[in-house]
Amino acid sequence: MDTPKQKFKRYEITEELGIGGMATVYRAYDPLFEREVALKVLKRELLEDPELKERFERETKIVAKLEHAAIVPVYDVGFDNGQLFYVMRYMTGGSLSERINAGSLDLEQVAYILLRLADALDYAHRKGIIHRDLKPANILFDEVGNAFISDFGIAKFAQAATRITHSGIIGTPRYMSPEQARGEEIDGRSDLYTLGVLLFEILGGKAPFEATTPLALAFKHATEPAPDILKINPDLPPELGPILKKAMEKEPRDRYETCAEFANAFLEALPSGAAPNAKLITPLPPRPPHRHEAPTQAPSVPEPAQRSRKNVWMIGGLAALILITFGLWRTFGPNSLINDSTSTPEPVTVTNTPPSLTPSPTASATITPTETLAPSPTPVVGVGGAINIALTSNREIYLMDMNGRNIRQLTKTGIPKFDLQWLPGGNELLYGEGKCVYKLNAEESQPQPERIACFTDERFEGFRVSPDGSHAAISIERRLIVLPFDLELLGTAKSAFELQRSEKVCVNYSEVAVKGAQWSVDGKSLAILYQSAIGQRLGETIRIMDVDLARCKAVDPLVLDEFPGEHFVPEGYGAFPVLPSYHWDGRERFLLNTYIRNGGYGDLYLYDMAAARETRLNPVNGVCCYRSATFSPDGTRILFAFQDIGKGSESRTELYYIPLDGSQPVIPFRLPLDIFKDIRENIMLALRPAGQ
Repeated sequence: MDTPKQKFKRYEITEELGIGGMATVYRAYDPLFEREVALKVLKRELLEDPELKERFERETKIVAKLEHAAIVPVYDVGFDNGQLFYVMRYMTGGSLSERINAGSLDLEQVAYILLRLADALDYAHRKGIIHRDLKPANILFDEVGNAFISDFGIAKFAQAATRITHSGIIGTPRYMSPEQARGEEIDGRSDLYTLGVLLFEILGGKAPFEATTPLALAFKHATEPAPDILKINPDLPPELGPILKKAMEKEPRDRYETCAEFANAFLEALPSGAAPNAKLITPLPPRPPHRHEAPTQAPSVPEPAQRSRKNVWMIGGLAALILITFGLWRTFGPNSLINDSTSTPEPVTVTNTPPSLTPSPTASATITPTETLAPSPTPVVGVGGAINIALTSNREIYLMDMNGRNIRQLTKTGIPKFDLQWLPGGNELLYGEGKCVYKLNAEESQPQPERIACFTDERFEGFRVSPDGSHAAISIERRLIVLPFDLELLGTAKSAFELQRSEKVCVNYSEVAVKGAQWSVDGKSLAILYQSAIGQRLGETIRIMDVDLARCKAVDPLVLDEFPGEHFVPEGYGAFPVLPSYHWDGRERFLLNTYIRNGGYGDLYLYDMAAARETRLNPVNGVCCYRSATFSPDGTRILFAFQDIGKGSESRTELYYIPLDGSQPVIPFRLPLDIFKDIRENIMLALRPAGQ
């Protein structure tokens, strides 16, 4: 073993983390940037070929240009003391290997990782980079459990080095694709196969093939059909069997074409979307744990949807690997490339650093809460310009004070509600139920809902009243109809067809499949949610339209903006382009969340339309998952539902009402334990404005 000096250039070595076939990994300190890093030093014999040094520098510089939130970044590449080295982010959360060995990963965790890594692999493959050596040791985690892929491009360099060292380091036989084992040309579908193998190991507790020699193992990958995962773990959803089989087909053309396709198939096969209670079986005899390098988290901006078949295949492979990584994160922490049994989680602290309301495109603002459930925020009246919170839970509507107390049930029908909102004046709530619209007086001790309208159409998805109470925006049969909020008119029209026939119709818009709408504060614009084909699946997009009622029927609505898309793409949106909830402050800012777990909880984003900039908020300890985030009437606070993904199936739904400037600790409301019984319910939140 090469005994290193205490420094490589400016990097001060503090400890050895592990030794591999072509390099030794050290934990080091970078005094220039005052941070810990992972330093990987290649063996001296790799320099016997004069072309190898140049190739190494070329390959690592290409990889260093990869900037993605789920790829371990390369900080530096160099040559010192007769040895090549490169520097990466130091990962403190351990590797996927450690998490697999620990066992007890649930399907929801696997799905979360899949979305994260699939996006990273898609990104890398679009850049023309195939990993070639995906394995649990190359999936690392940061201190909060985010999964990262390390060692991109290194296997390609190792393949060249093999011709010099004859060491045979051209991938890992345990996870090698058939075409790689046969020495054939590979593309992204090779990574996809390996992701399938990784997923098999997580779900089944062991790899699909075992052998006494690397050659025999590679031969099995090349010739033997993959075992049925359901025979190894019969408790898994039966749909996962053929999905995993397709990912591990012997011929690349028979596999999924993209990581997104593989990930989507996996997600759709899970019970109720996430299967939070399903547990993976504990693996067979554990292998020694491995330390790993930790990646830096940089936001990813997906590239255009068009790409070559080859690149698409590459992406698919990476996505599967992501799934595996996330599951393991639950158990361990993030290091990378090396065993790190000493890594400890950082304590939870409270920070008063606020998320910027005009962030840079790559900003990621977090506010860390206290761990214990403290008393609810003390101000009760007029906090953020609101005096009450109306919410839905267990298919009913409730009303409570701004401190989470005095909860009162307003409805007793047991039917799911939608589009809960306060009508102008502040005393009446309006909501959809089934195919009807109702309003009720929240001031009454026993409010009696009054039916406003009922429709016979198959799809009735939205009903929003303008801020001045003059008009209603109705989402029905995937079209948008805007007309006066006239109770007599609405009470007689029974279908979209009858609404369209009214002479009072202001907007009749069917250019896209509209699912819902929200008004601007001046009533001159609408933010619609519409459905369309995004890549290979149906997705959702927000479109802002000018519907100035003064020019009613004069012209078609003018499209002012739309997103996600050209301006920004939330992480994971490319693989699962759904927006379970969004809220417009009626001016320039939007709150929206992605889909990760439990029917619609995900990462929370703040989007500034005027600046075309987004911030991933995730205000509770910087972790997932959020839903139904709502601006306060004065725009200074946000109200949202939260489920801690770190608690897996033990997580419960909590409500938070916090200032956007980070001036107070992030503390949940103290609510009755049974208020949110269904963790998959689409909770709706509506703040009652003060002074109305």
